[in-house]
Amino acid sequence: MKEYVIALIDCDSFFVSCERAINNHLNHQPICVVTGENGCVVSRSKEAKIMGVKMGMPLFMAKKIFPAVVYKNAQHEIYKSFSNKVMHNLQQILPNLEIVSIDEAYADMTSLDKVYKMPYPLLAKWIRKKIWQNTSIPISIGLAPSKLLAKLASDKAKSTEGVFQIKISEIQQILKSTDITEISGIGRSYTKKMTYNGIFTAWDFVCQPDQIIKKQMGIMGLDLKYELLGYYMRHLETHQTIPQSIQDTSVLPCFTSDINVLKSQLYYHLHQACRRMRKNGCLCTIAGIMLRTKDFTIFSDKLKLPCVSDCELEIAQSLIPLLNKIYQPNILYRSSGVILSELVSKQNYQQDLFNQSKIKNSSLSQAWDLLEDKFGKNILKKGWI
Repeated sequence: MKEYVIALIDCDSFFVSCERAINNHLNHQPICVVTGENGCVVSRSKEAKIMGVKMGMPLFMAKKIFPAVVYKNAQHEIYKSFSNKVMHNLQQILPNLEIVSIDEAYADMTSLDKVYKMPYPLLAKWIRKKIWQNTSIPISIGLAPSKLLAKLASDKAKSTEGVFQIKISEIQQILKSTDITEISGIGRSYTKKMTYNGIFTAWDFVCQPDQIIKKQMGIMGLDLKYELLGYYMRHLETHQTIPQSIQDTSVLPCFTSDINVLKSQLYYHLHQACRRMRKNGCLCTIAGIMLRTKDFTIFSDKLKLPCVSDCELEIAQSLIPLLNKIYQPNILYRSSGVILSELVSKQNYQQDLFNQSKIKNSSLSQAWDLLEDKFGKNILKKGWI
């Protein structure tokens, strides 16, 4: 079979790295990025990991146990800006790039060793150096014949000077030393079943007959098996595709039961979600809201919109009744969010040309985006009622 070289490029402790890029004084200090005063840890520096800070640990608990750690509130707009810069620089070097998240991207590097006239590991080190010079963000790169192995290699790269390659001849040895829990795509329920049946390593898994894996996990399980064996089953998706859903959530500034505060936050989340939806060129069919209480209980509801839309001015008319429906005045809330789903392509959807109100609202939303692009976030605020 043809031997591909697939890379997974992963920004190291991305939110922390962004904070350090802004403030060099934070270098070599134990740092955690948190979701707010009532939130939890979402990114840790190596120093914080060594001290024992756990991902998802509530801030009040982390501060009590690890008072020497520097805690920074998340600045998502800044992180998005750094992400765009990193991905833009990668696209200048790697022609086939699939951006999978704010801090991860796959690349097909097959034959680029001939283009750049250097072996793949040296090319990966050169890319790391270029990204660091241009963005001040450290990255790790895993190289392998398939996407799943590249993900495994990128995890190992974090402890091997930032680059790790898995060659076809090394797959068996690597899989024998890899715990089944380290494989991306195998959830807890499957892991529990596998360990019960004596499958403890990735090699144990790929040695299972196809019919057994298919019966237990379906086609997805077979894809996992052959990806681990080095077959390039999941090809890169380099063209922009419409996301399945878009959501925007965050922790409230403080615990509250004030419905006006919740309304204000939901309007903010709705605008951010609609802004991303417009950038992706799509419209939503279903809109929903989420409220998380002080004790982490989640209340949510959703509805089908009267007509598809990417305009917060229209969607808000449907969401506020949902808030009134699930809101309980005697409960303290810690976070809120908006979820837009069943998205359709704006390009392929036939708009109502005779609905002047809809056309006016759409034009207003686009002008709002242009103002924020030019002058920054929150340059324009609407007096919601």
